[in-house]
Amino acid sequence: MKKTVVSLVIVLTILCYTNMYAQKPAVVSSNEAGWQHIGQTTASFKTQSESIAILGADEFTAIKLKVTEAPLHIERLQVFYESGDMEEIDVRSEIGANAETKVIKLKHPDRDINKVAFTYKTAPNAEGDKADVALYGLKTGQPAGEDSYQDEKAEIKEDARETRDDVKREANEAADDVEEGAQSAGDKVSEGVNDAAAAIKDQKVKDKVGPGGETVYIDNDAKYYYINNKGDKVFITKLELKDKPKDK
Repeated sequence: MKKTVVSLVIVLTILCYTNMYAQKPAVVSSNEAGWQHIGQTTASFKTQSESIAILGADEFTAIKLKVTEAPLHIERLQVFYESGDMEEIDVRSEIGANAETKVIKLKHPDRDINKVAFTYKTAPNAEGDKADVALYGLKTGQPAGEDSYQDEKAEIKEDARETRDDVKREANEAADDVEEGAQSAGDKVSEGVNDAAAAIKDQKVKDKVGPGGETVYIDNDAKYYYINNKGDKVFITKLELKDKPKDK
């Protein structure tokens, strides 16, 4: 019974110690331009990697690490974005005590950062010491929560949906025109409907119309065409395109 109680006390002590020193995510609340301290961690040399999680105003143009107390040889950095992307940065340089890495410009300054991880190894003559590593981020005054990459994705999806709906509507209208204008020629009607339906696979030219105001499409060979009242494709040159009226 006594051994069980002692074991339980040891386990609880370890858990309390772990929770006490577990790293909490860094919270950034300002979008003011300039370098901002994001977070800090200690490289104990018992492990080969550390990471700093980031919350809040977490969009940065560039980052850098500052090392104090002991030198540290940093192999690489990994920037994990909330979009799911990861940027791999090959550093491979020894940072002396009270020194910092070069300024590292990020490829996606408009994306929220989830965390920054770095891999390191003990620098010469630093065994037994601990290095404090601070992460700094550079802001250029971008508005909070801009996330232009998300807006861009949403806009692309919306444009694709509108194009698909427009093509279907135009195909149905072309089929109706064919049926009304060629009731005595069943074969022509069928052919026209098939041609109109095939246009759904091609991209609609949004800002241009045909010589008579027709909806214009472009196929895989970069050829422009529109569908006439018989459901046939009428190919035209780029010079025959007209600007689409604003009220359409």
